[in-house]
Amino acid sequence: MSIEGDFTQLRKIHNLTKSQAAILRILQNKGEKGITPKQLVDDVSFAPRTVRYALRTLLKKRLIRRIPCLLDMRQYIYLPLE
Repeated sequence: MSIEGDFTQLRKIHNLTKSQAAILRILQNKGEKGITPKQLVDDVSFAPRTVRYALRTLLKKRLIRRIPCLLDMRQYIYLPLE
């Protein structure tokens, strides 16, 4: 299956917007290393508000999890569940 087809299937299965699906795909590619919201904003061309909203929605749908960043306790690291 092509990357585009996989992206579309991901959106349909979980009822996600394009930005939510893109962020979920980035988190899946990072694997167990995880990523902070600031790193996500730097990696994609979405506004910080869009990234925050997408992360909040993905958390509610239980597609990702967050853990405290041990290097900077003001931030969280986001990881995929699947």
